[in-house]
Amino acid sequence: MQEVQILLLSKEYAQKNSEKILELENNWKEIGDEPWNISNLMYELSYKWELSYAAIIEGKIVGYQVGSFKEEDAVFLNKIVVDKSFRNAGIGKKLLKAFLEKALNFGKKRIIFRVRTDNPAVNFYDKLGCKRKKELDYNRSDGVASYYYDNKIETISMNL
Repeated sequence: MQEVQILLLSKEYAQKNSEKILELENNWKEIGDEPWNISNLMYELSYKWELSYAAIIEGKIVGYQVGSFKEEDAVFLNKIVVDKSFRNAGIGKKLLKAFLEKALNFGKKRIIFRVRTDNPAVNFYDKLGCKRKKELDYNRSDGVASYYYDNKIETISMNL
């Protein structure tokens, strides 16, 4: 496989490449999630532009990740998307690694996120050793059941 380049997903980069980034949203249709639009992509979150990354192969955006500050000692993983044709190539891990390294640099110790129970990405997180809370989370705007994760960054980083 070609070399993967992980770049900071700055606000300027996201605006300039929004069409290419949002093309990846077709990946979400398989699990019933509404694809993000330009408003979702550009929505301001605490430290979003310092904690988000794009994966590039031969000049093509093949994945992206969005993160933000959540609590005093935690970051929130808002989304990771990898083009279907590039899955199982370690791109998701590279995006997550960049995000977690930056979070640690900011002094954060935990990562929080939720994943729909019907999302195949649950397997990705399970393989990384992420532990989910026993009770299901129904706090999504659509009310769909999700697993809620709250893990130490160091625990996950060891498996990347």
